[in-house]
Amino acid sequence: MQKKIPGSEIIHCEQPDIVKIENIITLHQDLPNSLSYASDKSYLKNALECKATVVMLPKELGEKVNRPTLLVPNVDFALIEILNLYFPPEKPKGERGEWLVIKPGAEIGENTNLGNFVSIGENTKIGKNCIISDGVKIGRNVRIGDDARIGPNCVLFDGVRIGDRFTCFGNTTIGGDGFRFVESNRIQYKIPQVGSVWIGDDVEIGSNTSIDRGGIDDTVIDDGTKMDNDVQIAHNVKIGKGVIVAGATAIAGSAVIEDYCKISGACAIADHITLPSGTMVAGGSGLRNTPPKADLYAGWDWNLTIREFQKFRANLKHMLSLNLIVRRIKDLEEKLGIPDKK
Repeated sequence: MQKKIPGSEIIHCEQPDIVKIENIITLHQDLPNSLSYASDKSYLKNALECKATVVMLPKELGEKVNRPTLLVPNVDFALIEILNLYFPPEKPKGERGEWLVIKPGAEIGENTNLGNFVSIGENTKIGKNCIISDGVKIGRNVRIGDDARIGPNCVLFDGVRIGDRFTCFGNTTIGGDGFRFVESNRIQYKIPQVGSVWIGDDVEIGSNTSIDRGGIDDTVIDDGTKMDNDVQIAHNVKIGKGVIVAGATAIAGSAVIEDYCKISGACAIADHITLPSGTMVAGGSGLRNTPPKADLYAGWDWNLTIREFQKFRANLKHMLSLNLIVRRIKDLEEKLGIPDKK
């Protein structure tokens, strides 16, 4: 099995155009006929000292090495090609598991795999070349495009619509009720949630994530968006194209996340606010108001940019001595005869 990576070059090897690789390893492992890699110069020392047969590096570092090296224009993209070569994705073959429930009117595309204990509701349409894993529950009138990968025990409620090349991992729920109640005499009355969820093409969702259906219109996840594990998307949220949402983040109802935003882990985004296109949110932050412009924001409430938040943290320790500072100022005012403004 041979593959030429576009723009690549092999240096300091016995055969200048061919390198034999049987294992892909990290810089700390030791296996024969192995390839390891470093994506930038911060790992160059480790790459030079590692025990891999060949190390893959960016081309600009080629002059700094004297060991067998595969030089490539971009290490990450080259790694994608290599890993897909050695660990090719499963190809569906139209296999059917046991204990299936397929309701009348459901349509299953060519070559789509259905695992054990899969349930598919009335009038649902699933595209071709999909893999539906064990224990998946798909409701009525659902639409799933081609080449989808749905992990074990996922639930897709009625009316959910999903584009092509969709991936979600185990135990994720799409289209459950949004969380909305109205109180009267200390009794909570549920407001019916009659919208659904619309998901575009090339979307990936991690495990244990929940995307609620809209109250009346749909919750929307647009093309190319990627979500980590344990993410909560509330009802009527609109997420644009190419958005990244890291794990343990919650986005409250009717928030709008415009295209190409990046939200780090354990963030909280308040309801009805808008993140401008390209906004980034640092890990553990909470935003309660719409940021004035696209920037990197950090903190817990104030929509501070990362630079403002760093200044705040630098001064935070002085706040612990605030009472002492106030007393010293009052003592000085008394000595100088400055009257108390109270």
